[in-house]
Amino acid sequence: MSTDEKFEDDLIYAISRTGDAFQAEGTALLSGGLRRGRRRWRRGSAAAVAGGVTALALVATGGVYLAGAGGGQPVTVAAADGSGAPASGTGAPDAGAPGTPVPSASAASAAAVTGEQMAGLLKALLPPGTVTVTGSRGSAGTGNQPPGAPYASVVFDDGHGQAAIQVGVQRQAPGDASLLDQVKCPDPKFQPAGVVCTSTPLADGSTLMVLQGYEYPDRRVDTKAWSATLAGRDGRLVQVQEWNAAKEKDAPITRPAPPLTPAQLGALVTDKSWDAVVQALPTPKPQSPATGKEYSAEEILAITAGLLPAGLTESETGGQPGYANFVLNDGKGKSMVELNVQDWSRALKDHQQGTAKDGDVVEQLFAKARTLPDGTKVVFEKGADKAAVWRVDSLRPDGMRVVVGAYTAGGPKQPSVRTAPALTEAQLEAIATSPLWVLKK
Repeated sequence: MSTDEKFEDDLIYAISRTGDAFQAEGTALLSGGLRRGRRRWRRGSAAAVAGGVTALALVATGGVYLAGAGGGQPVTVAAADGSGAPASGTGAPDAGAPGTPVPSASAASAAAVTGEQMAGLLKALLPPGTVTVTGSRGSAGTGNQPPGAPYASVVFDDGHGQAAIQVGVQRQAPGDASLLDQVKCPDPKFQPAGVVCTSTPLADGSTLMVLQGYEYPDRRVDTKAWSATLAGRDGRLVQVQEWNAAKEKDAPITRPAPPLTPAQLGALVTDKSWDAVVQALPTPKPQSPATGKEYSAEEILAITAGLLPAGLTESETGGQPGYANFVLNDGKGKSMVELNVQDWSRALKDHQQGTAKDGDVVEQLFAKARTLPDGTKVVFEKGADKAAVWRVDSLRPDGMRVVVGAYTAGGPKQPSVRTAPALTEAQLEAIATSPLWVLKK
């Protein structure tokens, strides 16, 4: 994969998953899942078994990977009004490289935006400081590469330490229901301590999410990653990210916090300067509506509520298609429960016929399974994130796969508050193997 291809994949993935930046990292249940094209950027699949416990299929990232960085000369940027506030960038004649004016907001959609112009737009919107461009890409593609997601990345120094700042622009079909998914704050149960997120509807019908988090959800280092994402009615997704280090990963922390405040991040992505970039991108066709064969989070929660032991009720619920989670509290401390419900009939057929092309994930996951009288394969495993988790993975002969896990805390990133989850192994198995889970046709 070329540098540009890798950047484009990672950029789109990161923009579309920022809302779940800490939601699924190291917590979701399925491993070896088959990729589902319509959620290509929201959910990745893994085909590995880690440490004897099923690896996790919902994968999230807190940052955009921006490749193709080239060294640039430092440029000093001053506010347009000399006040020290971020420049508006609107109509800035010198925002791009010399001699390459930025297209106006009324330019034809075919007018391409160059990487130099992307970098110029970003520089014009930053507060006073020294800016070194480390990478950029325009809307027209480069060489043999097709048009892609424009981006720019810089190292910014306002005198208080270098910081990486990156911006990217993507366009989806106007009215696409998944747009709002990108600006939905992550489930609090999956956030490490110190993460702050707000999602705010704006007067023009767009939605702005600002997330103050960390580069690594497990906080193995304290590199902070802050971002703002704008989802507009015209299908735009504009995202800026910043770090308190000169690179997003594997770089020393240079300052206590990233340089731009949450208000400045919001002002940057909502600036009208990005209109020209959005117009330079083709308008995608609306995605085909969902077939309805997948269980919604609401359906999973409703079925599971009727399968819980007497006296236990769901609280702090969350989820997405094929996945749901909630918290139980039996008076001995919170215990989060999560479920994946998926149609694995194709994977099971490939396993039975020996035609699996990407590895026999059924064999990997259920080689040591116990088989029930009706042919359902069941695996019970214990593992740990920060809290301990007990997990039952089940696969019926018709391909219905249900995985249920319960934690010894109110979230996987939280310390254990109890010695065992609120549900026993038998109770987890009863939920996973319930006949109420029926393949949708």
